[in-house]
Amino acid sequence: MNCHNKTALVLVAVCFGLIGCSSSPYQSKDWSTNKEMRQQEINELVVQAGQYQAVGQDPSEDAVRLRSDSVAPLNARDVTPALQAIAEELAESWYGGPCHCQVRVGPSYSFGGFTYPEGTVVIQAGTLEYLDTRDEVAALLAHELSHLWLNHHQKNELQSTTKGITDLAQAISLFGNDDKARETTLRMGGSTDALVAAAGFTQWNRQQETEADLLAVKILEKSRYSPMAMIALLTKLKNDKEGIPVAGSAYEEMMTVAALKARKQEAEVSDNQLQKWLSSVASDMGGREYLSSEERRTIVRMVIYDLDGAILARSFTDLQIDVDALAPVTSLKTIHTYPPASKDYAQLVDRALASEPENLHLQLLKFRALLARGEQQKAREMAEAFIARPDASFSVLSEATRFLDQQSGLSDTDKKRLMHDAVSRLADLDLPDAYVADEYYLSKRYQVPGVSALKEKLCEAGAGKVVVRERCDLARQALERNVSFYELLARAESQ
Repeated sequence: MNCHNKTALVLVAVCFGLIGCSSSPYQSKDWSTNKEMRQQEINELVVQAGQYQAVGQDPSEDAVRLRSDSVAPLNARDVTPALQAIAEELAESWYGGPCHCQVRVGPSYSFGGFTYPEGTVVIQAGTLEYLDTRDEVAALLAHELSHLWLNHHQKNELQSTTKGITDLAQAISLFGNDDKARETTLRMGGSTDALVAAAGFTQWNRQQETEADLLAVKILEKSRYSPMAMIALLTKLKNDKEGIPVAGSAYEEMMTVAALKARKQEAEVSDNQLQKWLSSVASDMGGREYLSSEERRTIVRMVIYDLDGAILARSFTDLQIDVDALAPVTSLKTIHTYPPASKDYAQLVDRALASEPENLHLQLLKFRALLARGEQQKAREMAEAFIARPDASFSVLSEATRFLDQQSGLSDTDKKRLMHDAVSRLADLDLPDAYVADEYYLSKRYQVPGVSALKEKLCEAGAGKVVVRERCDLARQALERNVSFYELLARAESQ
């Protein structure tokens, strides 16, 4: 028996002993009622996290374990620096030093993230679609960093062999530090998620998950982000579990093909796969997620338009899908190559709207194009129509009120009526934390009853996150000077 096999067997034997001795304070009946017990446990977690040593660890070493398609080339370029900045900020406020981590965006359109032992944190692309505020993003990153700072990987390396690792090459590469075996694993084509799960990195036990949640709250408390975001994140996971996509969706499969094409590699697509994808795209058109993100549009364009025309036509025929039914997707193929104020941009949006005139996302694109071209009258008509729509979303209502607040061509009576309707509708929606300043300003300026009391208290308290305080200060200045809050905000953002 070679050395690596002996190592794996020894680890199996050791972990049985560890599992048999483990116990969780969170399963105790006293946990929910004994405040001292909870505080002691949290204090121990804080001390344990403070003992984390990043010296000599290089997150790029983790990156070699990631397959080349483990970071989405289509969206990682813009998103990754923002995520990295939040992670660095959390580390600085927590222990006054750099993160010693590397945040990457994974290609999966499912909800989730995981952490490698050297410091690589991967957040799946689909996760970002379900987080509404920057605070929730910070909460998720704080949770993943907690696993790292609590050395959960070190514990799980002793336990993961009991979780059913079927690939000996994976076990050797993870436990034996055998670079050759690791390369063999990657050549065998094992997916990143499977490799990570085999190592136990995504299969934290319930105690470790609770520890990460508790420490994440403490990390957020020391930062400018709201610790309540951790509650919001957990509540969202509990309430919207059925609405969160699972791995293996059509979009995720299309992303894999798109990633290969981006690297100019061969990507074989069967008729069955193509039919399933087209069916998903067609059915998605009537749902809330249709054209919800640039990433999805990019994936659809890259896959559908790079396919052989004959294959595509045959699949349309087999599915009995009218080619015109996909017009909103196909007509927007080149939209982001044109400036919003250009004639070509306007023509593409109008062509898409001809297929789906009631699509709110497409209407919002048209509204922004009108603003870019300075067509104030048409933009005002669209803003008023947005407010009148029973299905108006936060995006259209917030942009409509932002525009109308700066308009001088409306009478005070008409503006007050429109704003009253819009702010009343906004109050019933789930709004981003920072929008409290907008609600405070709009409800005070346009005298919307029953909305401003709580928002006013939150703003005048001068507490909370930096971004909220700054926006509240601008809102107060706008009310005192009787000028538009959004004009002041635009000036502040341009400085």
